Amino acid sequence: MSDIEGRPGSAGAPRASAGESAGALAPSLKNLGGHFEAPHLENWLRAQRWFAGKARPIGGATCRDRIRVGPGTLYVVFVGFTDVGEFERYLIALRAAEPTADAFDDAAFCRALLDVVRRGAEVEGERGTLIGRPGRAFPTDLPADVAARRLDGEQSNTSLIFGDRLIMKVFRRLADGLNPDLEITRFLTEQTTFRGTPRLAGALEYSTGARGTFERFADVGGVATLAVLQEYVGGARDGWRWLLDRLAAGDAALDGLRRLGTRTAELHAALATPTPDPAFGAETITPADVAAWADGVRRQVVAAREAARGRALPDVPDLGGTDGLGGLVSRAKIRHHGDFHLGQTLAVDDGRDFVIIDFEGEPLRPLEERRRKHTPLRDVAGMLRSIGYAAASARLAAAERRRWEADARAAYLAAYRTAVSGARFVPDSDEAFARAVAVLEVEKAAYEIVYEANNRPDWVEIPVAGFVSATASLGRSAGAA
Repeated sequence: MSDIEGRPGSAGAPRASAGESAGALAPSLKNLGGHFEAPHLENWLRAQRWFAGKARPIGGATCRDRIRVGPGTLYVVFVGFTDVGEFERYLIALRAAEPTADAFDDAAFCRALLDVVRRGAEVEGERGTLIGRPGRAFPTDLPADVAARRLDGEQSNTSLIFGDRLIMKVFRRLADGLNPDLEITRFLTEQTTFRGTPRLAGALEYSTGARGTFERFADVGGVATLAVLQEYVGGARDGWRWLLDRLAAGDAALDGLRRLGTRTAELHAALATPTPDPAFGAETITPADVAAWADGVRRQVVAAREAARGRALPDVPDLGGTDGLGGLVSRAKIRHHGDFHLGQTLAVDDGRDFVIIDFEGEPLRPLEERRRKHTPLRDVAGMLRSIGYAAASARLAAAERRRWEADARAAYLAAYRTAVSGARFVPDSDEAFARAVAVLEVEKAAYEIVYEANNRPDWVEIPVAGFVSATASLGRSAGAA
């Protein structure tokens, strides 16, 4: 597992040192249910890569729960904003004996969290319960004193490494319901033969009410996924860094991208595995589905225009007809990755194979939306946008950059298209396939514009260029709306 680069938001705000910022926050968390408004809290939150509200005015925060785990304490904090009357829920961890330090930097605290999973324990907080869920792949021979460390370069979550065996991804922003990262990884581990993703070793959940056996086929009210534990892939490289390094060495890496296209197709075939689980069973795409998806793209485009801050974005052709997503009608909608890019892959053996990780979905979208079935071509569009980011980031002359991006896209798409030939979840014709992917690229680029405008304004020109390119591709087959 990893959450590094290759997508919008890969190099966000710097991580504040625990000594100066966590210490300033600690006194505010002493009184359960206490409301506080303090400049140091706002500054601390804005310095965290995992904090999603950097561009919004913070009105205050409320500590809703405290759970003591080993030498540290987990705090569940609700953060309010003055622009709209809503709260976001975040997880903060501080050392109990040294409240000036982030507990995730303490190996003993990390091992205590791991032990909760190992034992399937329930740890009572002042309002809720931390629940450990060991999975099939939890190694029974893992020593209690296993080395533990925090992964550098964290992004929207915090990752902990245990020896060379396991990695735990801790979700800092909490939402009630099944997190797709847990749900999809469990399905791939237990219900398919796909081995292109690390197996599930367990999970941590936070419950404010319901107790007992985890319900596999439904959401559990009052339960949020706090962490996912998986096998650690040793010796692998983040796919984003791998590709940029290959380009810097003069290697176009087209063979690796072909393998990635095939691996993507294998993932989608696994997610289309027949199952009685209604959360994963394939369903037929209807005209109503296509109309709803087209409306969603239009809404995302509107949001992108607002976030673009004066940059002119071209008109978008009709999205739901035969020149757009219409060719998907009667095909299958399934679960998919949801936030697929190079940073969600690990290159194994220098790109001779790939492991796919992090099924959380786009973090700005509601959890319910991230769990919906859709065309898996959304993942294909996401990877094409990531290739666009790589082209923009590589030190190539303009003409060479355009040529490489075209070749890279073609290599990835051809391998994917070959591997999914005859599958129910893709259109039969190449034309319908290309049109659907182009619409989904427009959607993804529009999402990226919003993300970059809020997090990395200097990068916004990259998705703007992608938006223009994808729109032009659609315009060649349809008139602008």
